[in-house]
Amino acid sequence: MTGSALGAWESDSSQFHTRRRACLANKGRVQNRLAVLVVDHDADVVHQLLDGFTGQPVEPRVCPDPAEALLVLGRTCPDAVLLGPAVGKLDPIDFLTIVRADDPDVPIVVGAGLGSGDFAARAAEAGATAVVPRPYRTQQLLAFLGSVAPKTDTVEIRPMVIDLGRLRVDGAVPQFWLDGVLTQLPPMEFLMLRYFAERPGAVVSRNELVAALWADRPSAKSNTLNVHIMRLRKRLGDDDHNPTWIRVVRGLGYQFAVPPVVSRSPDVHSD
Repeated sequence: MTGSALGAWESDSSQFHTRRRACLANKGRVQNRLAVLVVDHDADVVHQLLDGFTGQPVEPRVCPDPAEALLVLGRTCPDAVLLGPAVGKLDPIDFLTIVRADDPDVPIVVGAGLGSGDFAARAAEAGATAVVPRPYRTQQLLAFLGSVAPKTDTVEIRPMVIDLGRLRVDGAVPQFWLDGVLTQLPPMEFLMLRYFAERPGAVVSRNELVAALWADRPSAKSNTLNVHIMRLRKRLGDDDHNPTWIRVVRGLGYQFAVPPVVSRSPDVHSD
């Protein structure tokens, strides 16, 4: 980082500190959302991270250069910083040291991959709030960021989309995509599909399904479950007489699996 920029940051009368103080004074700036500054130069990791943030109550800002991130931090006051390996005018550990000297409270979570023990140790010594594995497990990371961020309101992390290849089930909205085609679902069929999709290959008993889907109605009839299974099979294009998506395991329950696409051979006509 250039000496002039670093001096501007360290000067208590600088525009960065002025903006930061104004930002900190505005406690309600982002209601029910988590503002996260991501400092990372790996485009693939960042893309995966942002994809996982989609549909979540998160406002991400990405800076591949720690020097740029230092200025952005001063202007925007994020709720948390996610710091990974980054290349630029400022070393990530120097970024962490400068920020921590100015603000001991802002959560700074450092991502360190395999073989990055030295980086992780230096980050912890420089005052990182926590060091987490990288590439990131987005759901766990979001929950952790929400727990350390100093917010007065609650940030509700929504369930992630379940991606099973051909089948993608929405995390919160009652819908799914099969081979890229979007289908809306009634609430109970959506809950059933999500329950199955979270347990591909497992055998789920009828009692377990009834308890999971109708917990407030333990007296739900067996016929009710049969009707929902039949409707869900139909939406998935399954054969109710020879199902491949939701199979019956006699005496045990149901087993859910995503079958491969069946390619049809072209008709051959002989002359």
